[in-house]
Amino acid sequence: MSSFKTLDEEAHFRDTHDVSTLLKDSNTPLSELPLLEKEKEELISVRIQKTLKKKLQTIARARGIGPTTLARMWIIEKLSAVS
Repeated sequence: MSSFKTLDEEAHFRDTHDVSTLLKDSNTPLSELPLLEKEKEELISVRIQKTLKKKLQTIARARGIGPTTLARMWIIEKLSAVS
């Protein structure tokens, strides 16, 4: 995603668009990614083992995103698959 001028610009894009499609096909044009809901109004807490958290952090870091963003992307992807 080198089309962003700054990290803040990329972070804002990822916060406002459903980037889960990129997990399946990284060649998807950014212009085709749908917008997310305007604001995240709900919060859930999920308790996981320390080893799973570390694995999530490692994978997220490798993709240049935060672990909560990656978890949210995976939840959206899974829910989209069962809908």
